[in-house]
Amino acid sequence: MSETNALRVSRLLRETAGFLLPLNQVDVDVEVTRIEFDVDLRGSAADRRSSADLAGVVVLVTEPVDGAGGFNAGGFRAGLGAIRARYSGAAALIVPPGTHTHLGEGADDVSAGAAAPILLERSTGVTWSEVLVHLRQLSEGASSALAWPDVDDLSALAAVIAEMTGASITIEDPASRVLAHSNLGDEIDDIRRETILSGAIPDWRIAELEESGFLDVVRRSTDVVERPAAGATPARSVIALRSEGELLGTIWAAYPETVDPASLRDVLRDAARAAIPVMLRTLRRSPFEKRIRREALGSILGGSPDLGPAATLLALPFSGHYATLAFAEVAPDREPVLRFHLRAAFADAVLAHVGAHGHLAVLVHMSEAMSAIEIKSHVASTLQRSLPPSEPLHFGVGAAVERLDHVQRSWTEAVYVVDALLAREPQGGASAPAGSGSADDRDVVRGATAEDVAAELVGLEAADALRSVGPRITEPARLLAAHDAKLQGQLLETLRAYFATVGNSAEASRRLHVHTNSLRHRLTRIEEITGLSTADRAGRLWLEFAVLVYDRERR
Repeated sequence: MSETNALRVSRLLRETAGFLLPLNQVDVDVEVTRIEFDVDLRGSAADRRSSADLAGVVVLVTEPVDGAGGFNAGGFRAGLGAIRARYSGAAALIVPPGTHTHLGEGADDVSAGAAAPILLERSTGVTWSEVLVHLRQLSEGASSALAWPDVDDLSALAAVIAEMTGASITIEDPASRVLAHSNLGDEIDDIRRETILSGAIPDWRIAELEESGFLDVVRRSTDVVERPAAGATPARSVIALRSEGELLGTIWAAYPETVDPASLRDVLRDAARAAIPVMLRTLRRSPFEKRIRREALGSILGGSPDLGPAATLLALPFSGHYATLAFAEVAPDREPVLRFHLRAAFADAVLAHVGAHGHLAVLVHMSEAMSAIEIKSHVASTLQRSLPPSEPLHFGVGAAVERLDHVQRSWTEAVYVVDALLAREPQGGASAPAGSGSADDRDVVRGATAEDVAAELVGLEAADALRSVGPRITEPARLLAAHDAKLQGQLLETLRAYFATVGNSAEASRRLHVHTNSLRHRLTRIEEITGLSTADRAGRLWLEFAVLVYDRERR
C-alpha cells in the first residue's frame, strides 16, 4: 500500500514514460514539492540560491542547451553541466528535445555526481504547456488519492480490484468501450465474452440497458448500482467514475454467488476514488501520447540515424525479432477493435498512422522469430475470427528483421505489399488473390507477403523508379485524363482494361461492357490523342509505363 499520497520522482518517471526520456539515473527517490519553469527561477538571487531552496522542485528548462557551453540570451551558461549546476538540488530537470546529443561532452557529462537531479528530455511531440498540465494533474491526483495499492495503469487497477473482490472486472469509458479488464476463473458469461472480444459492450446489450433505465441510473448515481443475476448471467455491480461532475467512465464487477455483495460494494467505492487519477491520466494524456508514439514509430520506420530516443520511448531493444504490417486505410469506427485484437495477437505491437496515404503501421516485436508468412497467417486468423463482417481489410507484411535499424527495410516492403495487394484486387474487390491467406471470396481479412504479390511488387517499384524520369513519362496518361475530364470519356480506363487483359480485345470489351468495335474505336482515338499505338512495341511500352506511373502518383 502507498505510505504517502504525495507525488514522488519514481511515480513521475512511470507516469511520464512515453513523452519524457530519462537521460541519467539517480537512486534517491524524493518527494515532488512543486513544478516551476526556469524563467520563473532566474534573477539576481539565482547565484545565491542554495540546493535546499530547490529541494523537491521539478524545473522545466525551456532554454536551448548549447553543447559548446556558451552563454544564452540571459547571460547564463547554456551547457548541460552548467544548467545542472545552476539547479543543483532540484528533484528533476526537464530539458528541451535534442539534449541527449550533448551527453558525455567533457565538463557537461551528467553521469558524475550523486547529487545530480534526474534529467528528462521532452519529446518533440509534446508542448511545454502539455508537460506542465500533465505534471500538475499527477501532483493533484496523488494528493487526492486514498491509500491504495500503487498501480500506474488501468489494467493493473482492474487486476487489483479483481484480486481483492473475487469478481471479474471491466473498466469502461463513457461510450462503453473497454479500457481494461481482469477475469477470475475460467468461466466467462456470453455478454462479458462478447464485450471483451469486441472491445465494447454489444449494441444490443446497450439498447437493453438503456430501455430498462439501468444505464441512466448508473450515470446519475454517486454510489454502487446493482443488477441481480438472471439465468446464466451473473450478478453485476457498477459504479460511475466522476471528476468535478464529469463522467469519466465506469467500473463493472461480474461476480458469482460466493462473493459477498456488501464487501464488494465497499471495495468498489474505494476503487472508484483510487481510479479517478489513473483514469484522468489515461483519458487526458492520450491525445499527445498518440502523437509521441506516432512520432517515435515514424522515426524508426523512416530509418532515423538516431534511434535511441524512439527506442527508449517505445521500450524496444536494439536487437530482437521485428516485423512490420501496413494496413490499407481503416475506417475510424473499425480502428479501435482492430487495435484491440492486434495487441492480443502480438502483446508488444506498436501501432500508429504514418505516411501521407493513411496506412496504419504496426511494428511487431516478437519473443521468437517468425517468418513473414507465419505472421500473415497468425494475423489473418486472429482478425478473421474477431472482426465482424464488413468491407475487406487489406494488410501487407514486411520481411522479418533482427535489428531495430533494419525495420525501415521491412516497413518499405510492407507498404509496397499492401499497395500491390490492392492493385491485384479485381474491380469491386470480388475475390482475394491466390496465396494471400484468404480461403474464399467471403473472407474480410486479406493479407499478403512479398512472395504472394511478387509481380505486382516489381511493377510498383518500377513505377516509383520511373517517377524520377520527370513529367514526360506520364504525358500520354495525362492527355487521356484531360480528354476524359472534358468529354466525360473513358479512354484512360479503356487502356487500363486493355493492358490488364494483356491485349485480349474480347476480354477487355467484356470488362468494359462495350462491343469489340467500340473498343477498337477507342484505341484508335487513344492513338490520335497521344501519337502512340498499342500495336507498336515502343509506343505500347510507353503507354503502359505512363498509366502505371500516373496511377501510382494518384494512389
